[in-house]
Amino acid sequence: MDPQIIDYYNEMPHEVNVIDKMNEELDEVQKENDNLKKNLEEYDKIMKKFQMPRVKVESVEEYQLLEKKLDELGEFIDVESNTRDLHWHYHNYGLSDDIMLGPGCIEDENGFIYKLTNKLDELTNHQNKEWCEHRILIAIEMFLDNESAPEYISDMIGLSGEDYLPKIYYELSNLHIPEWSCRNEHHNILNIPYYNCEKCGKLDDTGDCEAWGGLFCVECQPDTLPP
Repeated sequence: MDPQIIDYYNEMPHEVNVIDKMNEELDEVQKENDNLKKNLEEYDKIMKKFQMPRVKVESVEEYQLLEKKLDELGEFIDVESNTRDLHWHYHNYGLSDDIMLGPGCIEDENGFIYKLTNKLDELTNHQNKEWCEHRILIAIEMFLDNESAPEYISDMIGLSGEDYLPKIYYELSNLHIPEWSCRNEHHNILNIPYYNCEKCGKLDDTGDCEAWGGLFCVECQPDTLPP
């Protein structure tokens, strides 16, 4: 930049003032970007609690095995919860001392909620433990506070396929429906398994593998059920 007449009257050349001004504006933009990044990280952290992990299976046998594990999880929940004080476990989950009540710190690692969270996390191949924990805590909270709650806590968690959780939970969960899914929901635990259609190869989660005799998408299902 060529010298200007005004430079003879200023202590610093005009271009230096321009550069300083640009640097100040750059600092402001950088601060805005940092705040935006922080907000996005917080958003992602919150939304992760509503992203149900899916488990890919490669055969009908694997599909059936995963279904069996889901059934066993439901049995474990109902047997264990019948012998536990759910109010105590919920309000003491994660506490570091005996002063503050509320979920969020450290229950005994052998406690009911810890065991249940770890079992669900293991069943979903350790993809999203935050979802497992949140699903269990919100189900127990609703079970304890809702007079019309189902008889079994496993039903509230979703292992019966029924919807008992808050509407907002389902709405936020359904924001994460995979593009390939044939489902209009993304919160039903029974929909965790998915696969490649053995006929056309595309991803699908139609299910009913035993009935149709294979892993098929809707378009490739046989015209009639096998005998």
